Amino acid sequence: MKEEKQIIIATHGELAKGFQSALKVIVGEFKNLRVVSCYTTSDFDLDEVIEDIMIKHPFDKEDLIVCTDMIGGSVNNGFVKYLEKYSFHLVTNINLAFLVDLLLTPGGVDELRLISKVSDEFVSVKYVNQCMKDLQGYDDL
Repeated sequence: MKEEKQIIIATHGELAKGFQSALKVIVGEFKNLRVVSCYTTSDFDLDEVIEDIMIKHPFDKEDLIVCTDMIGGSVNNGFVKYLEKYSFHLVTNINLAFLVDLLLTPGGVDELRLISKVSDEFVSVKYVNQCMKDLQGYDDL
């Protein structure tokens, strides 16, 4: 585990910029956060973007965590192809709660720490109607 981390949020369309905007409101500026809005132009080349990220990243100094929007999607699959060639962490099906937690965790992130974070009940998707019923005994919401 390195002392620092670089986080890349890569999504279809402008979703990554939306995450970045919300994160700025919640946690402020984060110098090691980059967003990639995929397929927003007709000449977008995901492999070219990924190669550029990987070639420029200082793997000896920083952990690289790539966060994508959905498993099985073209953005996530694009990064999967590079897992054997480069030493980075790939997380998918991200949400704002997970990203806030990741950004606020100091230092780098190793595999066990990431496994713990993605398994954390706090950052999972919730059906609030059922949560309210469970917590307060509501029958009709």
